[in-house]
Amino acid sequence: MKIGKFLFGLVLFVSCGIASESSYDVVKLLKEIRSDIDSSKLTSGNIVIIGREDQEKTDTSIALSFALYLKAPYKDVLNELKSSKNITSYKHAMVVNIDKNAKDLKPYFSKLKFLADEKDEVERLASYSDGDEFNLSEKEIKLLKSMRKTQKDKFKLASEFFRKVLENRFKMYLHGGIKTIASYAHSDKDSTISKGFIDSAVGLRGFKKWFPKMYNDYMNYPKTTSSDYKEVFKWIKDDMDGRITLILDHQMIREKKNILVIASRKFYMSNSLDGIATQILCIPYKDGTLVALSSQSFTPKVSGFGRSIAIEVGHKMMSKEILPLFERLKKKFNK
Repeated sequence: MKIGKFLFGLVLFVSCGIASESSYDVVKLLKEIRSDIDSSKLTSGNIVIIGREDQEKTDTSIALSFALYLKAPYKDVLNELKSSKNITSYKHAMVVNIDKNAKDLKPYFSKLKFLADEKDEVERLASYSDGDEFNLSEKEIKLLKSMRKTQKDKFKLASEFFRKVLENRFKMYLHGGIKTIASYAHSDKDSTISKGFIDSAVGLRGFKKWFPKMYNDYMNYPKTTSSDYKEVFKWIKDDMDGRITLILDHQMIREKKNILVIASRKFYMSNSLDGIATQILCIPYKDGTLVALSSQSFTPKVSGFGRSIAIEVGHKMMSKEILPLFERLKKKFNK
């Protein structure tokens, strides 16, 4: 059974400084992730994977949480989490920040190019007409077919096409938020990209409870009511499951004396993902640092007959995407 088209939403919670434990009760924060969480297991130094049946309320939802206690100072763990090697895994990966106030956006996207050893993805796009190999709207598919008539070089076609798609989606999101991102041609009315992001937010309980103003702006972007954070936009080229994947990323970053919060959405142009999002809590705990991650997903592929099997496969796919981060942290700090 093929399970694909996952939709996650990313929220990164990082609490800073010694005062964090008194300002933000660690146990209460953890309870937002799982009410019956066993703190003794969390301090074992091993990666703990927690099922989230409490968040799998609909036929299309999947949820998992991960936790790891690290024998290292909070500052060292924070620096590792923010390092670029935890963003991409591909040798030819690209991460390009975008200035949303720039009058001309084209220079930011012009850097996107496909290389000779990325031929498989280039050929895949060259022969694509419909289906779920790519997350494209009907309008974007028409654009692709039109560009094929004038651009016969397949590598140039792939580069030029995805530059246009990324730039257009960025502009739409900037002015209208998730609701302006056109539905993908392979989606039905109950599994659109915007509906998926909204539905998946049911799992952002901690974000909503502890940072209500920022949560409100995150859900209603670009209709914001607060300026208590900065924004970062970027596009990313990475490899996932042996395929080149292009990603549009929006982060809202709130940094204060004792806490850093990052809320992010990632939109995927291809592969089995529609988008990604996770909740990560990094906080000084006991004699080290606790990193906990809560992930919500939305996919129509797990609804209907055989849901229990689909959920099991879906959990394995989620683990495959998330575990590398925790494995790197464990290897570095829990030697």
